[in-house]
Amino acid sequence: MKSHYIFFTLMALASVVTLGKSAILAGVLPPGDFAQYTAAFAFVSLAASAISFGLAEGMVKKFTRLVAFGRSDELRRTLGWDVRKLAWRHLAALGALTLIALAVYGPRMTIVASAVAVLAFATNAFAISASLFRAYDKLFAMSAATMLRAVCALVFCATFASLFNWEVGLWAEAASSALIGVAVLLYFRTIVRSRAKAPNLVASDKDSFVSREADGVWLFAATITALIPISFDRSWVLHSASGIDSAKYAFLSIWLSAAYTVTSIFVQKWGPDFIRTRLAQRGGILKAALSRSAEVAVFMVVGAAASFALLNQVYPDIYWAKYRLSWSDAALTVMALTLQISPVFDWALIALDSERAVFAGAVAFVLVWAALFLIVSLFQLGFPAYMLSMGCARAAQVIVAIVMIARKDRAATPRPAD
Repeated sequence: MKSHYIFFTLMALASVVTLGKSAILAGVLPPGDFAQYTAAFAFVSLAASAISFGLAEGMVKKFTRLVAFGRSDELRRTLGWDVRKLAWRHLAALGALTLIALAVYGPRMTIVASAVAVLAFATNAFAISASLFRAYDKLFAMSAATMLRAVCALVFCATFASLFNWEVGLWAEAASSALIGVAVLLYFRTIVRSRAKAPNLVASDKDSFVSREADGVWLFAATITALIPISFDRSWVLHSASGIDSAKYAFLSIWLSAAYTVTSIFVQKWGPDFIRTRLAQRGGILKAALSRSAEVAVFMVVGAAASFALLNQVYPDIYWAKYRLSWSDAALTVMALTLQISPVFDWALIALDSERAVFAGAVAFVLVWAALFLIVSLFQLGFPAYMLSMGCARAAQVIVAIVMIARKDRAATPRPAD
């Protein structure tokens, strides 16, 4: 239990460091450059998911169940094959993105394209490592690696962006993150080998219960679909709104990203708990998901309110005036960030073997987002409408997930014998 508190503390500090990196960049870069940096960085997760094409996503549930069933030898074989396959994909993507950027935009954009490709590799390396960390319940090591990555990203990105430009800063962050990602995978190579055993003889129904082949595909489809709004929202606002509105949206999106990251931190512990609850054939996953999401939402509201008060009172000229913020802008941002709780419900659905329902929620998110952003753009409603639209889109995703969990949870709950 003590290690869990250390885990949450270190992961929270890593989030603070990541938020600090964004704050430093927002302070040292011109508003337009900062908007371009955030727009480029937003494509990283989308690129990582597209290159993975279900490989990393399929490990989320499979690794935890393989370890629970004592099948580390099978895990070792699966891990080695999938990592090699993913490495070749990333190498091809690096060359393709660099050549496309050179042909279409010129030499300077190759820096951005190659940095995005390398950051995508780091993202997938950490995604695979996170599945292993959760499976072996090595939460302290996971938090330490995340903290190291966050600190290095801050130091290298902020330093090189200040000395040169945001493109060089992005590449410096990419290089440090990729090196740490490789180091963590090598660490786990040793761990998995030391724990590998001869495969156990298990029933065929347990094989399917570990993870269906389609699970990773559906989760990949859900992930890449849900990444569309958070990958393209800043670019959309940048090209359709005024300069100050696009810079304001880019700056306040830091809070949305931080809220989503905070939720993702907590589900590193809660998600495997949902899966183990399902393995024990117990119900109550919906109740647990609602309770956990309420806890993290309250935590995020308090933290966001305190951070806005700090900006207004301590750094009014650096941020508040520079980005022309108001308390109504802050209130809208707080409303939107409280709805960045979808990972809790996604994990509950994964535990219930309902990856298709995760995809349904992601589709609802994209459709509502696209419709509302299109309306806001056509009528030039400005920043408040864009932020409100993002909050409404997340709300649609959460509602779909809750409905699907309620249905699946009732079906999974054992009924008392007559």
